[in-house]
Amino acid sequence: MSRDKTMNESLKLLLDTAEEMILEKGCRATTLQDIADRAGLTKGAIYHYVKSKDELFGMILEAGLEKTNQRFYESVEKSPGGDEGLQGPMNALSQRIGRVGAADNANTLIFMYLLSNKDKPAVADILKRHYEASIESSTKWIEAGQQHGGIPATIDAKKASRMLALFKNGLQIQRIIGADDHIDEAEVYKFLMSALTHDDGKTDEA
Repeated sequence: MSRDKTMNESLKLLLDTAEEMILEKGCRATTLQDIADRAGLTKGAIYHYVKSKDELFGMILEAGLEKTNQRFYESVEKSPGGDEGLQGPMNALSQRIGRVGAADNANTLIFMYLLSNKDKPAVADILKRHYEASIESSTKWIEAGQQHGGIPATIDAKKASRMLALFKNGLQIQRIIGADDHIDEAEVYKFLMSALTHDDGKTDEA
């Protein structure tokens, strides 16, 4: 988040209340006035942080990514090196990604809402920045795993992060269309470990 939007109690209340309202009413029906009334804030207080509902929704996505970053690096600090040390961080990621398919996940509803409004330049910019931030974070996660020896150095971190983004977005679509074949956290963990620890790269023979 930018310097004037660093997390404080008022902003945390704003984001938490917005998520509650989204789960109750949906993104389209939720208004800034609804959020202000529920949070006990004035609309002027909200406009101190955002210019529109769409921008507020983008901040919720950003806050979710920051939470994932925090949990991942906390797991990295507590983990030993090598393959065994990768289990904790990958478990943290799989829990977060697995939550995408949960019924009480506001981020998925926000993501799909913003996609449906991507013809608006401001919304398109929010989506682009969120995607770029997601790829940057995922790339750093993979590079951290490589530095700790759990992920092969030959894996292209940037390319792998794009594949993770596709996987996560697929889970979000699955959640929206109400598919019965829900993927749980254990399956996400297995996928991540398989995708990031199996080196399919070939070296040239002399």
